[in-house]
Amino acid sequence: MTNELSRRSLFQAAGGITLLSLVPEAFGESSQPRPSGSAPLPVFSALPYLQPGPHGSRLVEGEESIVVAWQTDATPARYELTYGPAGTENVATISTTPRGKEGRRFTEFRLNYVATLEGLSLDTRYRYRLSMDAKPFAEGWFTTRKGRGKKVRFVAFGDNSYGSMSDRAIAYHAYKARPDFVMNVGDTVYYEGRDGEFGRYFFPVYNATEAEPRIGAPLMRSVPVYTVLGNHDVESHSGGLRGADFDKYSDALGYFTNFNLPMNGPATPCPVPLSGEAKRLDEFKNAAQDRHPRMANYSFDYGDGHFLCLDSNVYVDPTDPALQQWIEEDLRTATAPWKFVVLHHAPFNIGIEHGDEQHMRALSPLFESLGIDMVLSGHEHNYQRTRPLRFSPTDLTGAKAVGKGTRLVPGRFTVDRNFDGVRNTKPDGIVYLTTGAGGHDLYNLEMNDRPESWKREWDGNVEYTAVMKTDRHSLTVFEMDARRLELRQIDEWGREIDRVVFAK
Repeated sequence: MTNELSRRSLFQAAGGITLLSLVPEAFGESSQPRPSGSAPLPVFSALPYLQPGPHGSRLVEGEESIVVAWQTDATPARYELTYGPAGTENVATISTTPRGKEGRRFTEFRLNYVATLEGLSLDTRYRYRLSMDAKPFAEGWFTTRKGRGKKVRFVAFGDNSYGSMSDRAIAYHAYKARPDFVMNVGDTVYYEGRDGEFGRYFFPVYNATEAEPRIGAPLMRSVPVYTVLGNHDVESHSGGLRGADFDKYSDALGYFTNFNLPMNGPATPCPVPLSGEAKRLDEFKNAAQDRHPRMANYSFDYGDGHFLCLDSNVYVDPTDPALQQWIEEDLRTATAPWKFVVLHHAPFNIGIEHGDEQHMRALSPLFESLGIDMVLSGHEHNYQRTRPLRFSPTDLTGAKAVGKGTRLVPGRFTVDRNFDGVRNTKPDGIVYLTTGAGGHDLYNLEMNDRPESWKREWDGNVEYTAVMKTDRHSLTVFEMDARRLELRQIDEWGREIDRVVFAK
């Protein structure tokens, strides 16, 4: 490995994982070679990236937080992170957590560094600078969450990190949208949610050194990413339920060791099932600490929006009273004008691949009673937007069938056919959005722009789907203020393929 820090991609493949050993000049620091004979430099599996952090679900002036995180191999180094608005400088406390057992192969060990910046003001721009061994290494900026009454832009997509050009194009167009934050709807990496897959497919694309459609973008350098658990985030099998088998993949459940998300969810129910040799489980739990299982469910506010993020995997029983009580308490106390639910398995999805995984629609009556405006999902690799609808389940047997692949939930539909998002912008019911075309192979190409195919016998052939685009990858761009929500669907070439407006 070279001892010179350079902007251009010095990609080093080691044991099947792409590791980065570079410092982008875009951070503001020129490259300086180390003296001959000096200690080796760490190899970075993740350059500094932003996360929302564990605190501050509600918007409180002076109580904002943000996390700056990075990851390296086992090579030691001394780091200092300073931050502040223009003209001020504070020193952050840095915590270091190992992932894996030292002494194993190079690719099976990580040092995860986290600096939690607390006591920040709302809607304020901050600079941060990271030094390594007393030398400036990287710098960037971020803006804290906006309060009520501020216009907010965010992007949503899922089923993304796969190593294809489509991943990179979606990352590029997400960056071009200049969002305040990213909402990922699950299946963040393929195929098993492993640390190695984050290093290979995720960080090099969404925290790339430059913005190009065939490269990705430096999105995570200044924008926090929220996400939810998808099936491929917990893909190995355990006891008949999907969960994490650490004997099979020692670096499983990277969701809990790469992300730092709000920690206001319940410790139970619905923890991800774990299996494997005790020492491997202990290594994971030491790295995840209390993020597992708390980050499986959480909520946060941003501007005039409240976002409830739920684990919807097959081990989840949405009829569980404890889960429903937590959801009800969270939504009942939320004061934001707009309320969103984010989960991976789309409750109303007429796709061929996953249309029978309907268990989360058992929560629809609860969502309706608590004022949910929109549910964001993925899982089906395309774009679907329903008409506003209300749903009353008539049989919850499928919702309770924990661990099953097919979980049909029949019921009675009430569909608002007058809403068009142009002349009539006040929906009567919840809009369910599937935005799972973030990068992986597309599903249901034969259904693209064919409304006659957008119905299912198990749903009584009710025509609740308004738009379905299956022939291209895409992402959703939202513009939100207290009275108006605009949705635009942008494809991988930057073209608009859907637009609709909602009014309060």
